[in-house]
Amino acid sequence: MISMMETFGKYLLLEKIASGGMAEVYLAKSIGANGINKFVAIKRILPQYSDNQEFIEMFKEEAKIAVNLNHGNVVSIFDFGVEKSQFFLVMEFVEGQNLRQILNHMKKEAREFSIDQVTYIVKEVAAGLDHAHRCLDGATGRPLNITHRDMSPQNIMISFEGEIKVVDFGIAKAENQVEHTRAGTIKGKFGYMSPEQAEGQAVDLRTDIFSLGIVLWELLAKDRLFVAQNEAATLRKVRECQIPSLRKINPSIPPELERICNKALAKDRSLRYQTAAAFHKDLNRFLNLQYPEFSAQEFSKFMKSLYNKMYVENRKKFSQ
Repeated sequence: MISMMETFGKYLLLEKIASGGMAEVYLAKSIGANGINKFVAIKRILPQYSDNQEFIEMFKEEAKIAVNLNHGNVVSIFDFGVEKSQFFLVMEFVEGQNLRQILNHMKKEAREFSIDQVTYIVKEVAAGLDHAHRCLDGATGRPLNITHRDMSPQNIMISFEGEIKVVDFGIAKAENQVEHTRAGTIKGKFGYMSPEQAEGQAVDLRTDIFSLGIVLWELLAKDRLFVAQNEAATLRKVRECQIPSLRKINPSIPPELERICNKALAKDRSLRYQTAAAFHKDLNRFLNLQYPEFSAQEFSKFMKSLYNKMYVENRKKFSQ
């Protein structure tokens, strides 16, 4: 059942679906003058942070950057503004869960992603990152030079239909933003940082490639790569960048997939994939050669079976 009803500008808030340190996300329905309504997700800043100028500028920058992104593997932004003294973003609603939630759910259900599914997930994310990295300003045609800088399982959404989308470019850096993020300022989840990011150095798109490499390694190893007893120790591990052999952990992992993962995780960024497109190309080639029977349709069936109860409940909820 719909758990709430609150008018918010031209939207009707239906249900809180996520809550973070400084913002909340709601399932909402647009109220169209032409009678056409659609479900959307609205992220709005918590009232107590509306006076935090640094955060407000970061939030507005997220919107300005994200409206330029238009790709099947990136969550779309439809609108942004201020309502009831609260800043908000209107986003594409993805009926699904983020990758961290899915992994936690699978652990409880004693289920795992297969190697072909892991490859598919990461290659789709790489395609979304590549679009963002190459994105041009819609008004000027100039490169936006976007880096996500927070590429982690929490920011990878997977729908029950099997769609894979990157979300939250909230700490992305574009060269033409009003205030450049200074080198030396560490932002992002510590266990998914690149060595240069952990050192507080200036970052570029190759940081996103490294972070996605961590996600790939962890999905294959079924374990965390850089984790320690506290943040300082985790950062030290990232800086040292010691990558355990995947095939020693799981000998069934094909050597070519380990090679791809290790290249993404090179400590020296000049030795990494230089573009997300190159990372995607190698993953796509590997998937097609090693698992020619794999299909997106089968992955969709897998996701629906994994979340069958929630999927059925949502069908009832969205038909109201």
